[in-house]
Amino acid sequence: MWYDSNQYESFVMPDPVKDASEEAQRINANRHYYLETGIERIIADAPHIEKQQLIKQVENFYKEAMAKIPSFVKYPEARTWVDYVITRDRKLMELAHLTIQEIAVLRSTNDYLTFRGYKEFGLKRTSCDEKCRVAFIPDTDMGPMHIKNVDDPITWWSPSKRLDEKAPVSLAFWYHRNFVIDGVGSGLHIDDEPEEIFPLPVLKMVDMYAWDTDSAVEFLKKYSVFWGGCNVLIYDKKYKSVAIEKCSRNFCEVFEPEEPSYFTHISGMVCRDKSSPQAKYQKEKRNLYRNLFNLADDGPDALFWKACDHLEHILSQGIKKLGKNPLSKDVITLFITPYPAGLRKDGLKLHPQQGLIGYTLITNCIFPAKKLYYRWQRSSEKDKGIWPEQPEICQYE
Repeated sequence: MWYDSNQYESFVMPDPVKDASEEAQRINANRHYYLETGIERIIADAPHIEKQQLIKQVENFYKEAMAKIPSFVKYPEARTWVDYVITRDRKLMELAHLTIQEIAVLRSTNDYLTFRGYKEFGLKRTSCDEKCRVAFIPDTDMGPMHIKNVDDPITWWSPSKRLDEKAPVSLAFWYHRNFVIDGVGSGLHIDDEPEEIFPLPVLKMVDMYAWDTDSAVEFLKKYSVFWGGCNVLIYDKKYKSVAIEKCSRNFCEVFEPEEPSYFTHISGMVCRDKSSPQAKYQKEKRNLYRNLFNLADDGPDALFWKACDHLEHILSQGIKKLGKNPLSKDVITLFITPYPAGLRKDGLKLHPQQGLIGYTLITNCIFPAKKLYYRWQRSSEKDKGIWPEQPEICQYE
């Protein structure tokens, strides 16, 4: 095992001023990227929209969300976190010299569009970015194994500096954590607005109030209405794991490990059980969006969702076929083999009207019991986006 059961560390409440200061540094280093590009992409997709009108609606939503304080009787843990969010945003406005409209764009654009904007403005997305896949297998030839493909467009991609061959174990993000949560994007264009819209940072909060996989799941279910747009995988120091699929703020579906290897996995943009309440809801909202804009059954949007489902099938069935105690090299092969034989995307074009929906930019592979980290990184677009033949390897000590 990689831990001492007596060394569980208590979670310290984050400092809102410190967090605001760090975020302000990032924003001030590239203000256009953080404050303009999101709105610019929306206007590019829907040039009939008047930019200032859209920004004003986002501003109104942000003000409404910040004023809608949740009940501290129903959600007692939220009290200190409401103060944290309000203080952090107020300090960020000061340090990054943000107007109320700029912080609204930063914080609330996605929620506003999902709950109101796509319907109110008749917005239509012309392209989608296919998202990631993650798996956790508790018993391979290398012990427990956590592997992830990070998938996104290559346009803004810049690889990190090469891993050191050896590093102190204190730098291993998983080593001193009671549990690890890894996630992938899984959103809806249109989602019914939940009763709670205050922006509680639930995936930060869970670290303070949970100590293992079971307690993390219970907390995330309790605060389910406050978070969504992602699927998450959780495992703790005893290697107990679960998956949660949550494309909507209004649903929370938990999946236990699957036989034969008792692996847990998540895929971006999918609901694996097509008969589940959330999957039916997902289909309903996707059809609503397509009907709203008269999108064809074989158009880019529909083909995009089919590709997501196909990649989920490759992942889940691929690991099942590897048997009870798979070889780690076989799992890695599944993740880094080019699509459609494997999960690695090298610019997958689904439709003549749609551009490339994304590349696999990184494959991260962690063997926590052995304190090993393998990483494959694609080069940047200007360097031709080349996939490495061998991984970088760091041994933590």
